[in-house]
Amino acid sequence: IWCATDQRASNSCGSEKKCLILHPEKNYRERIMMKRMIVGLILAIAPISMAFAQGVEGKWKLSDGTAIVEVYKVGDDYNGKIVWLKNPTEADGTPAIDDKNPDKKLRSRKLIGLNMLSGLKKSKKGYSGGTIYDPGNGKTYNCSMKVEGDVLKVRGSLDKRGFLGRTMDWHRVK
Repeated sequence: IWCATDQRASNSCGSEKKCLILHPEKNYRERIMMKRMIVGLILAIAPISMAFAQGVEGKWKLSDGTAIVEVYKVGDDYNGKIVWLKNPTEADGTPAIDDKNPDKKLRSRKLIGLNMLSGLKKSKKGYSGGTIYDPGNGKTYNCSMKVEGDVLKVRGSLDKRGFLGRTMDWHRVK
């Protein structure tokens, strides 16, 4: 028979062993300490995991430094518009426009405010199923992206699976 204290006792076999049943108040203190340690660990890890799990929403500077695109969410879709240009005006001082657009009616649109990312949906690997418009050549490509810390990997491709294309690194603007 085991004792109810933290003393030595003998079991039914006759050998002496340390009593395994702790005082109720000692057991309570250990549970409280364990809960505090778990809460402390969660609070210590939470900021680190949040840094790695940053979302795609926000401002991103293109790797060549020519533009900043603001990614925003509308419903379930993620879109992106140009909010800053290194060269916001043409040589004559007029605002830069979408002059390479294949639709002649859209060629007078200002580049600042132009929606160049559209229809991206959150997926297991990042964001996919959308399009990216390149005002430099007037073409629209399939698009997918994923966040890696403060870098947004933007892939524009001719095919929906992303095999024929290129990936650009955009950097988070803080």
